[in-house]
Amino acid sequence: MSATPGRTRIDQDLVRCLESRCPCSLPDLVEEVLSSTRSGHRRQRLLPAPVVLYFVLAMTLFPGRGYLGVWSSLVGALDLDEEREPSACALRQARVRLGIPPLRALFERLRGVLGTPDAPGVFFRGLRTVAWDGTMLDVPDSEENCVAFPPTTNQKGRCGFAKVRLMVLVECGTRAVVQAAFGSRFASEQKLAGQLLGSLTPGMLLLADRNFFGFPLWRAASATGADLLWRVKGTAVLPVLSVLTDGSYLSRVKAPAKLRRGDPQAYDLAVRVVEAVMTVTCADGTHRTELYRFATTLVDAVAFPARELAIWHARRWEIESTYAALKVTQRGPGRVLRSRSPHGVEQEVYAYLVTHQLLRIFQSGAAAERDVEPRRVSFTETLSVVTHSIIQRTGVAPGRATEEALRARHKATTRRRLLAEKTRSRSYPRTRKRPVSSYPSHRPGDRPPSPKVHYTLTLTVRP
Repeated sequence: MSATPGRTRIDQDLVRCLESRCPCSLPDLVEEVLSSTRSGHRRQRLLPAPVVLYFVLAMTLFPGRGYLGVWSSLVGALDLDEEREPSACALRQARVRLGIPPLRALFERLRGVLGTPDAPGVFFRGLRTVAWDGTMLDVPDSEENCVAFPPTTNQKGRCGFAKVRLMVLVECGTRAVVQAAFGSRFASEQKLAGQLLGSLTPGMLLLADRNFFGFPLWRAASATGADLLWRVKGTAVLPVLSVLTDGSYLSRVKAPAKLRRGDPQAYDLAVRVVEAVMTVTCADGTHRTELYRFATTLVDAVAFPARELAIWHARRWEIESTYAALKVTQRGPGRVLRSRSPHGVEQEVYAYLVTHQLLRIFQSGAAAERDVEPRRVSFTETLSVVTHSIIQRTGVAPGRATEEALRARHKATTRRRLLAEKTRSRSYPRTRKRPVSSYPSHRPGDRPPSPKVHYTLTLTVRP
């Protein structure tokens, strides 16, 4: 088995759009990262390093299949001798030889924003919108994993699987992965967020939920030059200093006394606060209201009206949709990662991030052809098109006629299948998915009669 057919299959079916959107094609990227990380093999093997890397990526596209099933999906259309087909043990050992650096380096080359200045849904009054949040991934509860990624516990002892906390910064609109960090469940979201600050630049608007608001992280994030729009807990002390024309007001974030004693530069930070009452009316007539408070570095009430800021913050939920696509659509609902060692877990997480970014690039390219917002393109259908293309390819390098036919097929598929309906306002209460969840569990009849809702936003005006 040579490396060339494997590279050709992946390059032609999975990331064809990289030819025009990246400085070089995926095969060139693979060879570059293998060379830079010195992960190539000194002697010729049945499973060369490039083929193993593609196999690791394919594991994240076919998560429900074992090693041999993934291999069959990847090269099944090639005419290989049975003697040259690797065993599951050989594939497992090849993963160990490959290691983590090539996947990490490949992710570093592919990650980043995808939205162009004229892309719909990406920019808010000239600012590129990004959002961050954390989530948990289940990994096998092997002895090694439980040491590196301790599972949750309760009064009865250990429960559930070992846990990996993943923190991702995504671009709203395209849902591209800008940066990511992960660790054990004891690594807080705020700590992992500190590892993402290097990807924030002037001209960005960072959206975040209320769990992140605090003096240290707010100061560090605003120091990057990016603007911030974060939801704030109702218990946060934000005194009214002056009321602006649109009902928002200027306030300050007071530096903690302990921090002021140890850091002379820990002065209070000026912020603008927007308060709004959200009323959600369901199809059956029931309604609920909730007060939302937002803190932002955008203090100009004329250039950035309070109502528009409150409405735009709803874009933060795009990171929740990104996690749903990664954890449910791509990985599979309730599925546990397959790696039983911490090094394998880290390698697999990077592989998921790489393939997810490749799918987002494919998705953004399809949206650009139709001149629509990238989130209008169905991620489920994008994944289906890519995986079926990998399985159905013959492995023979196509000529010009085949190239044109394949391009026409992708274009027709985009028109018929990938473009989803416009999203509607909807509501669905949180419920328990795990035994240790604090939310109520599902029972027959618990679901609302219809998820369709109507939102009413009322800004509160300070006297």
